[in-house]
Amino acid sequence: MRHRGTRTTSLAAALVLTAGVGACGEVGAADDGDKTVKVGLSAAFSGKSAYYGQDAKKGVELAIENLSKTMPEVSFELVTADDECSPQGGASAFRKLADVDGVDAILGSPCSSGTLGGMPTLARSKTPALTFASTNAKISEQSGVGGNPYMWRMNIDDSIMGRYWTKYIADAGKKRAAIVAANNDFGRGAADLYTKLLPEAGVELVATEYYDLGGSDFRAQLTKVRAAQADAFITFAEAQDCAQMLRQMKEMGMTVAMYGRGGCATAEGIRLTGDPALAEGVQEASYWTATESQRELLDAYQAKHGEPVPPYNAALAYYGMITLAEAVKQGGPDKAGILDGLKKVDLDTGIGPITFDQNNQAHPNMFILKIENGKINVLDTIDTSK
Repeated sequence: MRHRGTRTTSLAAALVLTAGVGACGEVGAADDGDKTVKVGLSAAFSGKSAYYGQDAKKGVELAIENLSKTMPEVSFELVTADDECSPQGGASAFRKLADVDGVDAILGSPCSSGTLGGMPTLARSKTPALTFASTNAKISEQSGVGGNPYMWRMNIDDSIMGRYWTKYIADAGKKRAAIVAANNDFGRGAADLYTKLLPEAGVELVATEYYDLGGSDFRAQLTKVRAAQADAFITFAEAQDCAQMLRQMKEMGMTVAMYGRGGCATAEGIRLTGDPALAEGVQEASYWTATESQRELLDAYQAKHGEPVPPYNAALAYYGMITLAEAVKQGGPDKAGILDGLKKVDLDTGIGPITFDQNNQAHPNMFILKIENGKINVLDTIDTSK
């Protein structure tokens, strides 16, 4: 494992980097004067995952508000589309944003299903898209040299996190793991990866169960985990589902150690349990958590929304917008310029370095978290860029 040293800067420094526009104060080598960039946000705004879009929109809007002060030569205009967290919805949302709204770039989707569904639509309109939260490994496998030059990913994916997380579980002395995963591209994609990664780390996979997002009864899946005599319970689940699992685990008297990948060790997850003690000891591998290096973001979010810690989709969407602004600075405000600019992005941010590899994949930090006394503690910060 490689751990962060002193390279990570504060968000203020990231904004300064993003705001810098070269010696002549211009955006892109050939541009001058005020520019407007139309940004499309593809996310779920309806159904059980509607909070994905609601949270992400808050993060993008906060970033645009800050950019109006630090990068005033460019105006960023936001439009949204509901991708319903589904492949069909993603295809529809990406097409709407590109063809009807005429955006210069797309942010999203927070949902892997939406991103995977939208990706094939990008080539016809030559619209660059940047996801900030989708984790299915297929996205990067199919991007850049994988065949799709228009799709980019700012956040680390489950193949990156899985290599560290399965070793961490093995190093904790766990021998038998059971998986309970959301029945979507996020959960199934991660479960498929861990089917290979766990045995490679020396951990036997003894059960794999799936559930529908937003489920209310996990007793059948939990009963199978207990019957398999697992000593590690790995979940690929959102905050509301983790909270329900923890409540029902208590009812069933289950004490197996939970290792999350999703929304388990989050402020939302703790709050939704109704009793923080239920989440005591839960550990999670995450691509975002609140850290002091992000103090400016935390303070700005609290000032605007009255919450001391933003939901992770809001925070990651914020950094996604900052990254997109840097691409505008590096390449220009139109589709071709943004696409070229993404290749040149090299930012230090509150979540680590943002620069893209040949698969259009960035490598910011990974966090290993543990809930202790109702609070989220960072056990380890891993630099995935080296």
